Amino acid sequence: MNHNIYLVLALIVIIITAVGVYITDSSYKTVIYVNNLGGNALPNGDYKLVVKILVNYGPLGGGSKPLGSANIWLYYNGKYLNQTLTNSSGIAVFYVKPGNYTLLFTIFHLERDVQVNGNTEVVLDYAYLKS
Repeated sequence: MNHNIYLVLALIVIIITAVGVYITDSSYKTVIYVNNLGGNALPNGDYKLVVKILVNYGPLGGGSKPLGSANIWLYYNGKYLNQTLTNSSGIAVFYVKPGNYTLLFTIFHLERDVQVNGNTEVVLDYAYLKS
């Protein structure tokens, strides 16, 4: 009789584990957000393009943490324009004219097209253990 109780308990643990893995796996993915920060242009007509990189180590790994010293390249109309590294808070800032830009996150081999017509923030929340 004890063997049947253990079998039922083991089955319940397996079902709960499978449901937990399914729920956390569906919410654990790489995403890139683009937010309008508002505010006015600088006197020379440039806007701030703020880029933030977070590395998400998964639901059991402590959540998202900023990535410092990440190389970011900026392209304008398909041509290389500038590059910079993120600071210890995972933030890099470009000053750009209004237009269409492409950000290349070199460490992750990811690109994102961004239309700048105001102060803009781009946040990469990278799922570290997910390919």
